[in-house]
Amino acid sequence: MVKKYFGSDRREFLRFTCRHPLQYSVLKPQRRKSRLLAFIKGVSKNLSASGMLFTTHAKEAPKLMSLLAFELDYRAVIICQEIENRALIINDKLLGKVMRVEDNKDGSFGVGVAFITKSDNLPEDIKELAM
Repeated sequence: MVKKYFGSDRREFLRFTCRHPLQYSVLKPQRRKSRLLAFIKGVSKNLSASGMLFTTHAKEAPKLMSLLAFELDYRAVIICQEIENRALIINDKLLGKVMRVEDNKDGSFGVGVAFITKSDNLPEDIKELAM
């Protein structure tokens, strides 16, 4: 079910309540080549053309400013065209940067992610990693 989010906000794009399962992996830069860690499960809470909020029961929360690669069926939501127009999608993986992490005090974490845009400058090893 997709609903508009009506909280007080100063965002450029509307957020939609959107609860869909997802998987993400942290991109770990290494000396010469980056690599994906194992995929971790989560559930989206809300989604916009510029980012999303999701929850995860991972043992550790992703670190602020870390890069994540998402396996998310973003095409199933109403704003898919806006996401496809702006966000960097490589081999069906949506790339995002962690901007906020909250401990939900129930064994889960809330994670706010800003999608990497097509105009963002990324190192070649990150681009190759998602392929």
